[in-house]
Amino acid sequence: MFRLRRWSYFVFASVLYLALAAAASAQVVVTVDGDTAYATISLTGDNGQTYDADVTIAFDSPLNLSPESLNLTAEIIDPTAINPRLPLGGASDLVCGGDVEIDPAFPVMITVEPLDIPWLFSAGFDGGGSTGGGLEFINTYSFGIHTHDLVYQNGSPYRVYKAPIGENFFDITEDVQSGSVRARGRHGAFSQFVIASDTRGHRPLGLPLPVLCSVYNEKLVRLTTLITDAILGDVLRLDLLNLVAKITTLLLVDLNSALAAVDELIGIVDADAGTEIANVWRASRDVSNDAGEMKGTAVALRYAIEAEQGVANP
Repeated sequence: MFRLRRWSYFVFASVLYLALAAAASAQVVVTVDGDTAYATISLTGDNGQTYDADVTIAFDSPLNLSPESLNLTAEIIDPTAINPRLPLGGASDLVCGGDVEIDPAFPVMITVEPLDIPWLFSAGFDGGGSTGGGLEFINTYSFGIHTHDLVYQNGSPYRVYKAPIGENFFDITEDVQSGSVRARGRHGAFSQFVIASDTRGHRPLGLPLPVLCSVYNEKLVRLTTLITDAILGDVLRLDLLNLVAKITTLLLVDLNSALAAVDELIGIVDADAGTEIANVWRASRDVSNDAGEMKGTAVALRYAIEAEQGVANP
């Protein structure tokens, strides 16, 4: 038993050493203060250009939060390799105009892939103990990126996009502010993040028929999928799906009412998180944070509506 414990600690130390070494080589410094993690990023490309950013991740009641358990890294990316993973796959929107692409002024991808450490014990949120000692949190986290490499302007096109490792990115933007660009998103799962320039329109280009642009439609489809796939009671599932249908209709005729319906959906998710809707994320990846993912998608939809109204980035 002693040899097994000693071996486990040796492996644990090795994993932490490798994580810290990778972070050091990538010029990423991560610190934790209470429920919030901070990362300072400075990456120099082969051309001698340096890209800098500050990342802030604020959690709701995290367990085992530390720089090591968070496992945050950053890298310089080739925009042409990432653009196909963004909405429209690097092409222009022929119906509503605009596109989504990485700005070459900030070709940085941040990966947050918390380590699963099964030989450490933690109490867990479910009352019965978690499967390991890795990071856990409930509901959502707020993910903010601040960089001076991008220039802010009113009606900023910059958005926070997130993707499971190697998969397609989707919009999780909650807010974009000046100084130079401060973009913040909200979600309930990890792991790769970029800032992309999203210049897509919200209304069809000269079409007389009511058509929802992709900037809305992709979020509505994602919400529907999340609600359909979640473990929910039939009444709650139907209520949420009816709200998505209501939002879809209202987006064509009344943005204020659509915004109110989105807020109603977010309110239901918040009220039922942890009871009727699963709301825990943990590094062992053995549970699904349905509430966090639903809310993150709904918040991004809310921001898209506000952007069209001119409320966001006045």
